[in-house]
Amino acid sequence: MQTNLSNQTSEGNSPEFLVGDVVVLTEDCRNFKTNELFEVKNKTSTRLWTVKSENHLILVSSKEIRTATVAELNAKRRLTNAEQALAEVS
Repeated sequence: MQTNLSNQTSEGNSPEFLVGDVVVLTEDCRNFKTNELFEVKNKTSTRLWTVKSENHLILVSSKEIRTATVAELNAKRRLTNAEQALAEVS
């Protein structure tokens, strides 16, 4: 049986981002809805990050962001699930 290591997460480990990484907000971010791309500015605590878009500077937890995909970088915005699926097959 093959295992895809990129889809596995280590228990107890939160995602690590680097300053300058481009991220998007996930569905877990309930307080702020936007399709903007954000740049990681700094880590403020174990699981809190300061991220900045063109118009906003916000504090989010590791669960509320994920790394932007290549398709999202090209589109310069967070893609919907349907748009992401189309981008993966083209």
